[in-house]
Amino acid sequence: MLLAAVGLPSAGAVAGELAGHGGGPLFAAGSVLGTGTAAALCGRAGRWWVVIAAPPVVLAARAATAYLADRDGLRGKALASAAVRWVVGAFPVMAAAVAVALLVVLVRVLLDRRARRDRPAADPRRAARTARTATRDTEAPAPPTGARPTPATPTPDRRSHRG
Repeated sequence: MLLAAVGLPSAGAVAGELAGHGGGPLFAAGSVLGTGTAAALCGRAGRWWVVIAAPPVVLAARAATAYLADRDGLRGKALASAAVRWVVGAFPVMAAAVAVALLVVLVRVLLDRRARRDRPAADPRRAARTARTATRDTEAPAPPTGARPTPATPTPDRRSHRG
């Protein structure tokens, strides 16, 4: 999963730099595909981590490859203005990556709910417990056996009388 989340955006950024497009379509495709794959492969607890980690990963991949491609010309003010261009240029890709991750997570949640609802109880004890609970919820509660009857009038609280 980590390889998909970080490797594909980085590979797309490197391929884009080598092709001369920088943050172009190869970078966008690698970032969106990597984030979607990571969202599809992650566990239940990791779903939201993939969604919130997508923008920093995409930006880091773009900034690192752009900096390494022109390391000698980026110093001082040139580096600061290039960093702003990287953030602005990577923003649509970050938004698309988050949208794809959210879509994949939503589909997985809906499929998990459907599978849980449609799946019969595999354990016979669980099926019996479910049947008992359903019966218990529909019937009136039975009085406990062997218990003393409750008095018709409440007994006064002895602590309230001080003397």
